[in-house]
Amino acid sequence: MSGDTISKLFKQTSEKYWDKKIALRYKNLGVWQPYTWKYFWEQSKYFGLGLTSMGLKAGDRVTIVGDNEPEWYFAQFGVICCGGIPTGAFQDSGPEEIKYVITQSGSTFVVVEDQEQVDKLIFSYRDREGKEREPITSQVPAIEKVIFWDTKGLRSYRDSKLMRFDEVVELGRHYEKEHPGLLEKIIENSDPEAPVMLTYSSGTTGLPKGIVHCSRSVLAASRCWDSPAPTGEKDEFVSFFPLAYGGEFLYVIPAFIKGGATVNFPEEPETVAQNIRELGPTKASSAPRLLEMEISTVQVKMADASLLKRLAYQLFMPVGYKIARMKRLNQSINVFWKAVYGLGYFVVYRPLRDWLAYPRNRILLIGGAALASEVLDFYLALGIDARMIYGMIECTPTAGHMKGDVDPETTGVPTLGSELRISDGGEVLSRGPQRMLYYHQNPEATRKLIDEQGWVHTSDAGFITEKGHLVCIDRLADLGVLGDGTGFSPSYIENKLKFSPYIRDAIITGDDKDYVGALISIDFPNLGQWAEAHRIPYTTFVDLSQKPEVYELVSKDVVGINRKLPEKHRIRKFAILHKELDADDAELTRTRKLRRKEVSARYQDMIEALYSDKTDYTAEARVTYRDGRTATITTKVHIASVEGEAK
Repeated sequence: MSGDTISKLFKQTSEKYWDKKIALRYKNLGVWQPYTWKYFWEQSKYFGLGLTSMGLKAGDRVTIVGDNEPEWYFAQFGVICCGGIPTGAFQDSGPEEIKYVITQSGSTFVVVEDQEQVDKLIFSYRDREGKEREPITSQVPAIEKVIFWDTKGLRSYRDSKLMRFDEVVELGRHYEKEHPGLLEKIIENSDPEAPVMLTYSSGTTGLPKGIVHCSRSVLAASRCWDSPAPTGEKDEFVSFFPLAYGGEFLYVIPAFIKGGATVNFPEEPETVAQNIRELGPTKASSAPRLLEMEISTVQVKMADASLLKRLAYQLFMPVGYKIARMKRLNQSINVFWKAVYGLGYFVVYRPLRDWLAYPRNRILLIGGAALASEVLDFYLALGIDARMIYGMIECTPTAGHMKGDVDPETTGVPTLGSELRISDGGEVLSRGPQRMLYYHQNPEATRKLIDEQGWVHTSDAGFITEKGHLVCIDRLADLGVLGDGTGFSPSYIENKLKFSPYIRDAIITGDDKDYVGALISIDFPNLGQWAEAHRIPYTTFVDLSQKPEVYELVSKDVVGINRKLPEKHRIRKFAILHKELDADDAELTRTRKLRRKEVSARYQDMIEALYSDKTDYTAEARVTYRDGRTATITTKVHIASVEGEAK
């Protein structure tokens, strides 16, 4: 496949299946709308030619902003086929974040979904400091056109830079008549080493960096993603991760390479779970945060279920864990346990799989962040073939669990064509054909990431087991050291905490301190449901978070987690935050990863209170609303000592 490119394979697959098979399916107004490979190809082709007629040249960048809908793929593949480079911004990004992507990438065209995204570009707005800013289209004169595909609410707009998606497609149809065979010639001459993808890092430690991939690296990455369970013609995918996140594109590519598989788009972000249940995809990928939320929901529903259902769950889940562990260790399972597990399958495991939308699932690949072993164990107990995948978008995936070799405490062995080693400083280094080309307009960061031997310096701390499995401990910069020199991994403890149905996020502290502390953000929907069931009145998130009953409930979870930790790693004090951690407040990335540096700085005084004699702390926090307005929340936060751990 050395000469293959994304555009060549897309064209070949489209011609092979044409109007015989469905390529995409999108639920619109309650009805699933199918799109054949013929339609997919033509929409992409003519959109790309339409941009070409307006000046798009090889290597030009195009920013796309919107929900997961077919038009995103039409635009993305159309740009690639014409030699351009698509990139994306998250649909919930504010104007400043979108402007950053447009300016850093040097985009000349911006393709957006609807009125909400158009308004962010053509109207003035307030930045995070509250200052009035000119429209992005005025600040960035390089933007030629803002193209939108959902016309609702936009018919009266008269901005000269606005253009409908279908108008661009129609331009492309006319342009082909004047330049017959142009697109096919561009595709035929496409270079496997030419950039085809520009995606942005999560930005946990600073401004996001532009990651540039070529066809060679994208196809190598897709083969790694696909190798654990090769894609077949009958496979069904559901595209629900934000398409601005590069991992989604890399995961779905095998469907287009092999052809015949169908990619489905949910009706709305709010209906993802419902739509997935309707479809029952055969292959799925997910992030730890989403799985933690799924498990939390199951646990809360079981707590409120009938006595019979609760008893069945409590009886058969331990059996599921036991059988999963025996299979993992290649131990023989006797007739008795097979019979018990078989009964549990019909009573508990199958109904849960149906509810979680995994009835037909062949494999569940999990990646994007560290995962508590308890989460993987839960899905394995249900009989789901769940496996971890490790890597950073710059070079992913470089490790993963192979069939029959799944260890919840590791992230697996090197993937197809990949190499892993640990540096003298304990850093995980990776190398493989799926490595990116470079960071866009950032040669210094590129040199820092990739050394002269081609090794990618991941900035993760880890080690390789005797069986060749990679164990990722934490980010090197995040590793903590107590005052007595005892090292600890904040993310390891945080992931244990997030397994609780009542804890949404956690920040572990203790660097240069006498003991480990924690700031905890509650899961408001689950805790609200619990409070109502226990007749505990509350008014707001702030009010509920500081209820004594909530502290007592969370404290029980903390005590349970402490029992699984070494003595010096146990949490001695914690406080429950009075607000949710929010990407709009720069506390999380758009993929819900913790911005540890920013959070630690923002809550520095509260963290210090964990290491004092104080029993409460008066907190003030500034929050930023979607429209740019800011407000300050003031409340008294309780500092709790953990039973049996207080100094």
